[in-house]
Amino acid sequence: MSSDNVQALTPGTRLGDYRLDAVIGHGGFGITYRAFDTQLAKFVAIKEYLPIEFAVRGGDGNVVPRGTRFADDFAWGRERFLDEARALARFRHPHIVPVLRYFEANGTAYTVMEFEDGKSVGELLRQPAGRLPPDDVRRLADGLVGGLSAVHAQGFLHRDIKPSNIMIRRDGVPVLIDFGAARQAMGERSRTLTGVLTPQYAPIEQYALDSKQGPWSDIYSAAAVLHHAITGQPPPDAAARVGTDPYRPLATTHADRFDPVFLGAIDRALAFAPADRPQSVEEWAALFGLSIARVADAPTQRLGSAGAAPRLGGARREVDPSEESVPAQPRRRRMTLWIVILLVFLAGAALEWRYRSELHALLSGTPTPVQVAQPAPSPTPAPAPTAAPAPTPAPAATPQPKPPQATPTPPVVRPAPTPALAPDASKQALIDQATRAAVSAQAVQERADEAARAARAMGGEARIVAARAGRPDLQNAERLTSDGVSYVGQVSDGKRQGLGVAELGNGERQAGDFQDGRLNGLGTVRFEDDTRYAGQWHDGQPTGLGTREKPGAERAEGNFISGRLEGLGVRRTLGEPATVQSGEFRANLLEGPGVETVGDQRYAGGFRGGKRSGYGQVTSADGKVQSGRWEDGKAIETTP
Repeated sequence: MSSDNVQALTPGTRLGDYRLDAVIGHGGFGITYRAFDTQLAKFVAIKEYLPIEFAVRGGDGNVVPRGTRFADDFAWGRERFLDEARALARFRHPHIVPVLRYFEANGTAYTVMEFEDGKSVGELLRQPAGRLPPDDVRRLADGLVGGLSAVHAQGFLHRDIKPSNIMIRRDGVPVLIDFGAARQAMGERSRTLTGVLTPQYAPIEQYALDSKQGPWSDIYSAAAVLHHAITGQPPPDAAARVGTDPYRPLATTHADRFDPVFLGAIDRALAFAPADRPQSVEEWAALFGLSIARVADAPTQRLGSAGAAPRLGGARREVDPSEESVPAQPRRRRMTLWIVILLVFLAGAALEWRYRSELHALLSGTPTPVQVAQPAPSPTPAPAPTAAPAPTPAPAATPQPKPPQATPTPPVVRPAPTPALAPDASKQALIDQATRAAVSAQAVQERADEAARAARAMGGEARIVAARAGRPDLQNAERLTSDGVSYVGQVSDGKRQGLGVAELGNGERQAGDFQDGRLNGLGTVRFEDDTRYAGQWHDGQPTGLGTREKPGAERAEGNFISGRLEGLGVRRTLGEPATVQSGEFRANLLEGPGVETVGDQRYAGGFRGGKRSGYGQVTSADGKVQSGRWEDGKAIETTP
């Protein structure tokens, strides 16, 4: 887990009845773990409140504010986190992740949810096709409409609908996870967009913290996910749609694959101005017409029907008046069952009395009449078939190219097929090993892509913090100059402490959150060779999730230690041909299972020192797959 996030708790950590097993998600607001419930013997998901802008994990595992000036914001956000958990615990709906409980520990708060086994829409959209089949898109739309209808009926907003926050369970049911109400509240309090929105899926009103949001805001985000599922790309950023709007309606670009009515409902929900969108989920559902199930009729409403009081997990179910007569039916069924059992018992007793003498003879071994003697011959013929297999080997060999007479000479028969089978067996063994290596590599790639996505989000948050640090009206800003370093920002005890910007003599520029004179937390740097990093920092070194880029040459996204890519991530070289490597890195080099794309060719397999090494498979642009074994980047053995 530590390779995914330096702030994460270590594997095996116990939180009451839960044993943490793995990190399954992380961002600017917290970390989500997979955990094992030792009491109920099942896996759950546990979300930990850890806003990186305000808090950090200490050496004892406790989460503490980054400084006294952040203590109030951290405590206030923790209460909002718990408020959100309390609200979500009321929902029992097939399209909303169930919250099982919430508690406080380690100086912070935790929410325990059902572990939804499946893949996120984000993972599905990162597959080669890049989009979903029409039937899957319609099921996704139906699930989003059903889930949002239940959420909005309770006066609640999701606020962070995006592909990675929608799980597709193994049974195909979409489930909304990771609500963003608490993050939004923190953003409104701290006056920062850090962690509040996801570009391309957030409506324009989310960019202004004091603007009015409502059901139309969630509807826009849900429609943006559907747009991505249909086209393979999200719609343009809302911020880029100010003035000349580059959005192209789906009803004109994809009418060959979908019902125009279905596409028109998505286009309407993606209207730039909030007033031009459907103002409620019911209104949006009506625009879809018959292309999806209506909200009132959808089976997703069975557990969250309008007018029913929200129920906590484990609470006694309220009795529907229409079900008052139902208990009489189970009683009648139980009485019928007892009558049948009694009749069977009486019939058995009668049979036992009628055939008592025969049963006594059978059990005592006494010679019996004909009907009992018939089973005896059955063991007698048994030796006859057992003797028959003696000639059976001879006919078994007759399909061989040799005549039956050659079968008694095994030395002649056995060597004959050996040379013919050897090349095929060797080829199949190579294919099997390469296939296993490719499957392992693809699994690591999915984790690496998720880490890269989180790193990009972290990098965006770091740039926002850096922009705040460089504002000319920054409160309590001072100027310090020493050892060739010019600093403008917040100061405490003569040291750089808080937000600020430092200019070094060699041209390096650092901006972000400083502690004890060094960057700690979120920030950016531009080195003298124009290489840039944005993300997490520790003791003045780029450490944690972030992005590193040298314009026109290279870009890396993932987990860093002292400025080097270490752990899961993605590295791109921007030359010709363009190369993308995904997997686990050591000192900037891909090591172990991973995936490499060079131009139109894709390799999935083993790596050592950044080069292909071990078994793997290459897929060409036309879909042809070649299995093989590589050493030091060169193919040693491949299939035709």
